[in-house]
Amino acid sequence: MVMKDRIKELRRVPASELRANRKNWRRHPPAQEAALRGVLDEIGFADALIARETDAGLELIDGHLRQEVMGDQPVPVLVLDVTEEEADKLLLTLDPLAMMAHADTDQLLGLLRDNPFESQAVADMLEALVNGERDVMPDLTEPSADGAYTQTVDIPIYEPTGPQPDVDELTDRSAADELIGQIRRSELPPDIERFLLDAAERHVAFNFQRIANYYAHSSSDIQALMERSALVIVDYDQAIANGFVRLKEDIDAAFHEDYPYA
Repeated sequence: MVMKDRIKELRRVPASELRANRKNWRRHPPAQEAALRGVLDEIGFADALIARETDAGLELIDGHLRQEVMGDQPVPVLVLDVTEEEADKLLLTLDPLAMMAHADTDQLLGLLRDNPFESQAVADMLEALVNGERDVMPDLTEPSADGAYTQTVDIPIYEPTGPQPDVDELTDRSAADELIGQIRRSELPPDIERFLLDAAERHVAFNFQRIANYYAHSSSDIQALMERSALVIVDYDQAIANGFVRLKEDIDAAFHEDYPYA
C-alpha cells in the first residue's frame, strides 16, 4: 500500500506569524517550557513545527509551545496539504501515538549516562522518565530558589481555630441541590434517577477549615468516623492504615503490570 505524502514544503517563517489552533487540547506547564528552552539552548531546532494553509495564514497543528517561546524568530515549518478535518485528526493523535511507545530501560539509562544535559529542567524531565512517571510534565510545578523547576505539590494543612461550627457550615450544597432538583423533575426511570442522584453528591463543596474546627471539638467516636471518611488525615501512618496511600500503590502496581517497560 502506497501512503500519501501530505507534506507540501518546508518553510521558515517568523513564529509570531503562525496562528494558534483554537482546537488545540494540549496545555504546557512551566516545567515543560523550561525543559524545551533547555534543549533549544543546548542543541537548537532539530525538528519542524507542523501547520496547514488557511485563508487567514498558516495554522498550527503541532508545535504551539515552540511557537510561543520563539517570539518573532524564524522557525522551520512543515506545511501540509490537509483539510481541516484531517488536521483535527492529526491534532488528536500525534501526542497519544508517541506516548504509546515503551521505554527500553537499559538503552535509556545508557543514553542518559553518556549524554548529560546542562539544563536542570531537562535533567528533571529525564529523571521522571527513568522513574516510570507517566506524566513527566505535571501542571503542579514551582520554581525553586535558583530558578529551576521542581515537581512539588503543596498539601494544605488546616489548623483548628475558634469554636465548633454548626454542621450545616461544613459544606455548601447549593450546586448539588440545584442539580438534584433538576434530576427529580426529569421523570427518569428509578434506577437512572438513583444513579444520577448519587453522582450529584459529588458537587457538594467541603470547607476543610471548618471541618478541622468541628473535628477538634468532637467526641472520639465522631473523630474516628471523620478520619475513616478522609475528612481529616492526622498523620501519614493513619493514611496508610485507612488505605489512602495503599490506593496509590495499587494504581502504580496496575500501571507497571500493564506497562512493564515504562
